[in-house]
Amino acid sequence: MFIARALASEADLLALDEPTVGVDGESREEFYSLLRDLNATGLTVLLIEHDIGVVTTYATDIACINRQLYFDGNPDEFVETGALARAYGTDQHVLQHDH
Repeated sequence: MFIARALASEADLLALDEPTVGVDGESREEFYSLLRDLNATGLTVLLIEHDIGVVTTYATDIACINRQLYFDGNPDEFVETGALARAYGTDQHVLQHDH
């Protein structure tokens, strides 16, 4: 409903914090595909998401932050930089979900 209100008011920015918590995998993929389509039409989407697989799949730019900025750039480069380990420790891994 909040997204519909933002679209109806012709917002320039959509800010979302963990928008798919508790949502099944198929619905999550549809939701993120919708966000990608909205972004392609010119809507800026600011997404706070802890699922790195989702971020590296759907985001056009990534900022990795944990009290400071560890990475800012292309999702393809993010995985290779080690920013996740520097920000959150070496026991972090990127998982890709195939739903």
